[in-house]
Amino acid sequence: MDPSALVRPGRVHRSVYTDAEIFRLEMERIFSRAWIYLAHESEMPAAGDYVRRHIGSRQVILTRDRDGAVHAIPNRCSHRGTTLCAFDRGSAPGGHSCPYHGWNFAADGRLRGVPQRSNYEGVLELGDYDLQPVRVAAYRGFLFGTLDAEAVPLVEFLGHMATSIDDLVDRSPSGEVVCSPHVLRHHYRGNWKLSFENLNDTIHPGFAHSASVVSAKAVAAGLEEGEPLAASLGMMLANGKPIQFFQDLDMVTTPRGHSYIGGHMGASYTADTQSAYAQALIAHHGPDKAARVLGTDRHLMLLYPSSTWHARYQTVRIVRPVRHDLTEIIGYTFRLPGAPEETYRNAVEYCTGANSAASPVIADDLEVYERIMDGNGFDAREWVPMSRGLREDREAVPGLTRSPATSEAFIRNQFAAWADYMGAAA
Repeated sequence: MDPSALVRPGRVHRSVYTDAEIFRLEMERIFSRAWIYLAHESEMPAAGDYVRRHIGSRQVILTRDRDGAVHAIPNRCSHRGTTLCAFDRGSAPGGHSCPYHGWNFAADGRLRGVPQRSNYEGVLELGDYDLQPVRVAAYRGFLFGTLDAEAVPLVEFLGHMATSIDDLVDRSPSGEVVCSPHVLRHHYRGNWKLSFENLNDTIHPGFAHSASVVSAKAVAAGLEEGEPLAASLGMMLANGKPIQFFQDLDMVTTPRGHSYIGGHMGASYTADTQSAYAQALIAHHGPDKAARVLGTDRHLMLLYPSSTWHARYQTVRIVRPVRHDLTEIIGYTFRLPGAPEETYRNAVEYCTGANSAASPVIADDLEVYERIMDGNGFDAREWVPMSRGLREDREAVPGLTRSPATSEAFIRNQFAAWADYMGAAA
C-alpha cells in the first residue's frame, strides 16, 4: 500500500501514529531525505571538538577539523559496525578510534590507520573502508544534515522560515549566539508527530493546562504592580487567554511542513534590562533594525520534521524519533553575547518550563500523548479528523499561507509534506 493514501483531505488514518512499519518507512523516506537540524557551530569551538547527534534512527558525529571546517560522519566503524563515540560531546584531536579493534578515522571519515596493518597487505585497501560523509550545510551558524545527495539546497528547504532563524541571531548585540552546554531532555511514550501537532495548537492550552493556568493567575495576583512576569509564569498565563485572542492571531504555514504563529507569551524583562538591551541592539543594528528586532513576536517556529524554535527565548528543541511509540525531546538555550545576563536567565527559565518533564505544563502534554496512543489502539473509528479551520485561510501566496491561529492548517500542512515524502519510493 502507498503510505500517502493514509492522508486524505481533512483527516489521517490512525495507523500513522501506531504502526511500527510506518515508522520504519518514515526513517527511510522522511528523515533520510529532509534537512535535519543537528547542532550549532559554537558547540565545537576548537579543532577535534565533536558532538553526537541523530538523523532519524542513525547516529552521526559532527567534528571540527584542523582547518576549522565541520564534518559529519556515521557513528559506525566500517570494520565490525561498532559505534565510535559513546558520549554526546567531547574532543578527539587524534581522530575517532573504534574501541573494539582501534581503526582510526579522520574528521571527514577517511580511514587513517588500522593496527597490525601488515596483516591486511594485499587484502584490504584503506580507502575502501572510509566512512561516507554526511552532507552538511549551515545557516547563520546552525548546522543541518541530510542523507539525500539530491536534496534541495538548505536555504530552499528553509524558505520563509529562515527569517525565524534570522530573528534569533539578530537578537544578539554582537551578531553571534553561543549554545549553552546545559541541555534539558525528556522522553514521552508516544509518536514523534504528536509533539509537532501540539506545539502550534492554540485550542488545547485552555483545557489541557487549565490547572496550571489557575495556579499562575494566583501567583500573578500577588505580584507588585509593574513587576515583570517570569518567563514560565508568562507561558502559563498565556495558556489561559480566551480562544478569540488566538483566533485573531495569524498562523503561517509554508511548504515542507513548516509553521509558526504570532507571539502570545506575554513575558518581559525588567526595566533596566529592557533599556540596556535596547541600547545594545541599537549600537549594533541601528535604531530602525533594532526596533524591528524587538517588535518581532513569533511563537514556536516548527521546522518539520526535526526541530522547534523560539527566537524570543533563545531556545531550540530537537524532536528525535526513537520508536513509533517513543520520542525524545532535547532542549538547547543560547546566550546572546553583549546582551544583559537576564536575557539568558529568561531563556533558561522558558526552556525549563517548556522542556523539563517536571514542568506543570509539559506534564499535561505528555499524559495527553500517551492517551492518544492508547485511544488509537482500539475502536472501529479509524480516521482522525484534522479539519478545524479548513476553509478559513486568510492569505495564500507562493511559499506562504496565513490562517487563524486556531486552525489546524499547520497539521494539514505537516501531513501534506508527510504524504509527499512517504509517497516517493526509496
